Amino acid sequence: MPVKSTGLAEFQAKLKKLASIEKNEAIAEKALRAGAEILRAEIERRAPRSTYKGKHLADHVIISKIVNGKIKVGFHKDFFYARFLEWGTSKMPAQTFVEPAFNAVKDKILVAMAQVYRKELAKL
Repeated sequence: MPVKSTGLAEFQAKLKKLASIEKNEAIAEKALRAGAEILRAEIERRAPRSTYKGKHLADHVIISKIVNGKIKVGFHKDFFYARFLEWGTSKMPAQTFVEPAFNAVKDKILVAMAQVYRKELAKL
């Protein structure tokens, strides 16, 4: 029984486009940014806020540039005390909010990243 294949040329053309390292990296960067935005929003939502009217930790969650295929979501260097809140000190118990934020949205992050990949691959 012979097998008839259709669209093989189209498939090969898409594979060639996907093999382009620059294109692949651009898609990966978009996916990383999408996931980082979700995590940033959740950390902002969960970060403790004081009644003080000055700067708040939640207003200074930043997303780093992508370096070696990695992206970081954290706080501006002026808000170094975030680590004391997250992990506690010898005199202060921890008030974790970053790790629970990540655990709450990790599935959403994966879904968002997969959607970006699908959308970008469909454009090829």
